[in-house]
Amino acid sequence: MNTQTAHSKITPAHLRRQALVYIRQSTPHQVQSNQESTERQYALVQRAQHLGWAPEATVSVDEDQGRSGQGAQHRSGFQKLLADISSGHVGMVLALEASRLARSSVDWHRLIEICAITRTLLADDGAIYDPRDPNDRLLLGVKGTISESELFTLRCRLHEGRWNKARRGALVRSLPVGYVYDEAGAIRKDPDRQVQSRITYIFELFERLQVARQVLVHLRDADLKLPTKVWSGPQQGRIVWKAPTLSALVRLLHNPTYAGVYVYGQFAYDAFERSETTGKAKPRVRPIEEWPVCVHEAFPAYLSWEQFQSNQQVLRANWYRSSSRGAPRKGAALLQGIAFCGHCGRKMGLQHYATRENRAPAYVCYQAYQNEGGATCQCMSAKGVDEAITTLFLEAMTPAKVDLAVGALEELERDRAATRQQWTLQLQQADYEVQLAQRRYETVDPAYRLVAGELEMQWEAALKQRDTLQRRYVAFERQQERDLGPKEYALMQKLAGEMEHVWLAETTTMADRKTLLRYLIKRVHLDGVREQGKIHLDVEWHTGAHTALTIDRALVGAWAPRTPAAVEHRIQELMPDHTQAQIAQVLNAEGFRSAHGKPFKYRTVRYIIQSRDWDKQETVG
Repeated sequence: MNTQTAHSKITPAHLRRQALVYIRQSTPHQVQSNQESTERQYALVQRAQHLGWAPEATVSVDEDQGRSGQGAQHRSGFQKLLADISSGHVGMVLALEASRLARSSVDWHRLIEICAITRTLLADDGAIYDPRDPNDRLLLGVKGTISESELFTLRCRLHEGRWNKARRGALVRSLPVGYVYDEAGAIRKDPDRQVQSRITYIFELFERLQVARQVLVHLRDADLKLPTKVWSGPQQGRIVWKAPTLSALVRLLHNPTYAGVYVYGQFAYDAFERSETTGKAKPRVRPIEEWPVCVHEAFPAYLSWEQFQSNQQVLRANWYRSSSRGAPRKGAALLQGIAFCGHCGRKMGLQHYATRENRAPAYVCYQAYQNEGGATCQCMSAKGVDEAITTLFLEAMTPAKVDLAVGALEELERDRAATRQQWTLQLQQADYEVQLAQRRYETVDPAYRLVAGELEMQWEAALKQRDTLQRRYVAFERQQERDLGPKEYALMQKLAGEMEHVWLAETTTMADRKTLLRYLIKRVHLDGVREQGKIHLDVEWHTGAHTALTIDRALVGAWAPRTPAAVEHRIQELMPDHTQAQIAQVLNAEGFRSAHGKPFKYRTVRYIIQSRDWDKQETVG
């Protein structure tokens, strides 16, 4: 029997087993572009046969094409390779170089150790290595170290190259809607004037309304859509118009590209904080002043950098967090979001009494209770505080009432004109879509019925879309009030002196009152601890001035105002034959007043009846 082999390290025992050729490229792009490397790796099959293996005993393992060698977890071909070696079915493993098998020292040395135990050889296109031989083992270790070092070197080069391009503003990134690349590769505003106008209009709306959700409501009420860009598929890059959403608006308002600024490194990543589901490092948003790359005037701007920074401050202030005031809401507490504890300085929260309808909410400082395990700092009813702040606000508004009214009218007129301009652009776009569909239909051969029928359907759909849009515009115009002329301006100037009536009007919501209040008042510090039975208020105005005043605490418990006995007796007399609303009308007509000296409402009568268990008696309602 002939025991000679093509190489001294190869024995007949090796040849009785398989020869595995491991083939890998790191990325799909390399698989498509680096064809020479792929051919060289597949050529190792001929090398195995030249060394003595039969063609049927030579197997190519190429399941890991397009996968990085940084780890073995995601490489099914490498795991299969290890399993076959461990079972003793492999005589030799061939790879173009050590980096093809692994770029991790852990995976590389594990492979060498298993090959040493099973007497499996390792080979490349120039040499054969026996892991059981000390010299070969040393060479294999050096090759694995070099392979891993190359990975880090390549990664550092790519990392530094990417950051170097980013510092110059040359790193190509996806452009948001409203921007396009021209033929020369320069960035320009989208030539579609409707897209430009809509984005500018959104920033103007936010500058006026100061709340992203209010911008959303305004766009929805005006039936104005938002341009969005298709990011994948055959229509990639095309602009489509969709109904606005809050998330889309917030992303637009947070994007510094619209301020003409190229930004890179907005997020910081901590390798020790990873997602439990994906395993990726969790991002942390860096403050604007910590952005590592911030190149100004890199793009045509829709708004100034100063205005963008102001918008970010407003958006952050609108968060419902302990560190921000939050946007104006509909709750009954007037100072919600701008009330601070005059004792410890923390922001005060609200306490509502859901089971007691007539009871006003309370301002509570519970930060120490929630976060530090301490006691609640202080608590006070919002009723007296809000009444004092309202009086102070209306007094402060007196010198600017006329200017405020005229400014509001002018702002209303500007808003109407801007909204009409957006509608005009939408109708022009609809007309263009109809004309385009018509031209496509007219240029096709009528005998080509399959294409002609489809183009005719598209033309009809465009006509229907335009008609629908026109009807919606007519309905929108009907909902708008007529334009204000000189007479209306004069009337508003006359009514400007009646700010108190506007404030107290039933049509004025609490959110409206809070918005008006925040134009003048920055924050209010409340201190009900300093003096027993008193609440000290320190009002900080946006001008920097401070106003201090002291009010009495609301009396509670045994000291609280009581409903007069005559009123209770009269209510009991009226209950059998009158509703609660009718009882309130009778009490007011007879000159009775509530415990707080105010006229009766049906809610007050209902509270008195329920608190005394009279509702168990027979009543009209």
